[in-house]
Amino acid sequence: MTHSNEQNENMTIIVIVGGFLGSGKTTLIKTLAKHYAASGKTAAYFTNEIGEEIIDGDLIGYDLDTKEITAACVTCNLKEVMSAAIEQLIEKAHPDVLFIEPKETVSPLVVKDELERISLKSRSEEYQFAPLLTLIHCAQFFRNIKEKKKMSFDQIIVSEVVVLNQIDLVNDKELNLIEESIRQINPNAAIIKNSILNENGINEIIKLIDETN
Repeated sequence: MTHSNEQNENMTIIVIVGGFLGSGKTTLIKTLAKHYAASGKTAAYFTNEIGEEIIDGDLIGYDLDTKEITAACVTCNLKEVMSAAIEQLIEKAHPDVLFIEPKETVSPLVVKDELERISLKSRSEEYQFAPLLTLIHCAQFFRNIKEKKKMSFDQIIVSEVVVLNQIDLVNDKELNLIEESIRQINPNAAIIKNSILNENGINEIIKLIDETN
């Protein structure tokens, strides 16, 4: 989606942010949502990740609609519940940008496919998907690869963009090893390096979202 004069005013950009619990997804989404709210855009947020911090408490004063699936829905048909809830959120908020934070065990690609298959199939002219993002917490990468190997591979292999988060917590040698490992799993994914010390990574992600057509 581009923020040009030709932009469809009813268009929603859907940004799916995958990654493990604690990888920094909520913090990233909060930062991005504040950016879009400050620039006059409407942002919405959906999560079915149990245990993440509540995002809307820090966004008072920003135009952010939120929706969560609670633990009560864990045993139900998660994909259908998620799909219906997201559709309701879009209809209610008509956001310019909708951030979706799936549970760590749910592949970002599964979420995208389900939305295209069920909820949004008849309204495809009203939304676009930004490239699928997966956040990697650099200091936890090798432990996650060891302890959650299948989930780690599944998330990385479907990603169009891998965000190496908090690169300031590892040294250059470790960062190179992480990047090399990711390229072995998914050589086609773009890699963005994000640090709390500067906003270069955030700006790259914003540019990526803004260029979604």
